[in-house]
Amino acid sequence: MENINGCLSMSRSTCKPPSGRGYDVIEIDNLRLRTEIGFSQHEIGKKQEVVISMRLGCDVSKAGRSDDVSDSVNYRDVAKDVINYVESASFILVEKLATDVARICIAVHKVPWVQVRAHKPQALRFSDSVGVLIERTPEDFDDSVVHLSLGSNIEPRRNLRDALALLKENVLVLTVSSPFLTSPQLQTDQPDFINMAVRILTEMAPAQLKTVLCGIEKSLVRVRDPNNKNGPRTIDLDISLWGSEVLEYSVVDKKAGSNHSLLNGHNKKKVPDPDILRFTHVVVPLAEISPHMKHPTNGSTLASVAMEMTGRKDYHKTFPIIELFR
Repeated sequence: MENINGCLSMSRSTCKPPSGRGYDVIEIDNLRLRTEIGFSQHEIGKKQEVVISMRLGCDVSKAGRSDDVSDSVNYRDVAKDVINYVESASFILVEKLATDVARICIAVHKVPWVQVRAHKPQALRFSDSVGVLIERTPEDFDDSVVHLSLGSNIEPRRNLRDALALLKENVLVLTVSSPFLTSPQLQTDQPDFINMAVRILTEMAPAQLKTVLCGIEKSLVRVRDPNNKNGPRTIDLDISLWGSEVLEYSVVDKKAGSNHSLLNGHNKKKVPDPDILRFTHVVVPLAEISPHMKHPTNGSTLASVAMEMTGRKDYHKTFPIIELFR
C-alpha cells in the first residue's frame, strides 16, 4: 500500500512533501489516544487505542531566526486540538479519523500541507497494526471555524447533553467549554441557566448552519414565544463567531414561503453576535475555549473582553461550574 509519493514511513529521510512546494516540516509522532472506532460488533461502543502521526508543511525560517513560537506552527496547540477531538468523538473507519485530523490541521492551524498517519494496533490478526496514510491541502476542504453559544434552563443537563450529541452528527466539534451556572438576564423570574460555548468546524454556510441549529432546537422542543423571547427554554443554539468575519445572514423556512422566518420574525442575524459584548454569560464560555482569539469588531482578545466585563482576571471563576454528565 502506497500513498501518492510512494512511501509509507513518516521518516523525513524516506518520505518528503511533494517536490517544488519547498515546505519545512514539523513532525508529531505517535500520539497514542483512545477513541470509539470500528464497525465490528465487539468494537461498537468501546474505546480502543489509535496511534496518530502528523507531518505539518510550513515555513519555519522566521522562527529559526526569532526563536519565537508565534512565528511557527505551535505543535502543542495542534496536538491539544487533535487529542480533544479524537478522544471525545467516535468513528466507524480509520479513514474518517485521519481525514478529520487533516481538517483540523488545515482549517484551524492553517498549514498548507499535511500528512496524517492513523493506525489501529492489533486490529488484524498476525499484524501489528492497520491504518491509512493520507495527504491533504487547503484545496481538499472548505471549512470554517465557528463558535456557538448554548444555553438551557429547562432540564438543562439533559437538553445540553442531547444538543451536543446532535451537533456531533452534523459538524466536527473541536472544543467544548465548561458548563457555567448563570443567573437569568432581562427576565429574572425564571430558573438559572447553564451556558456553554462550542468551537466547531463546518463546511456549511451561516444560513445553512443556522437552519441545522433550529432543527436541533425543534427536536428538543424549543418553543419560541414572540411575546416573551427572554423566557425559559429547553435549548438555545446561536452562532456567536464565524472566524474573524463580520457578516449578516437570513434563515427562511422554504415550506412556509420566503417571508416566513424560522426565527419568528428575527430574520436578520449578525455575526459576531452583539450579545458577546453585552452579557458575561456569553463571553466567559467563549473566552475559556478561545482566550487569544480577537473579537472581529472590538479588536480585543476574548480573554480581555471577559476580564473587562467581569472585572476580574480569573474571569473563568465568575460563575460556578457544574457537572453536566452526572
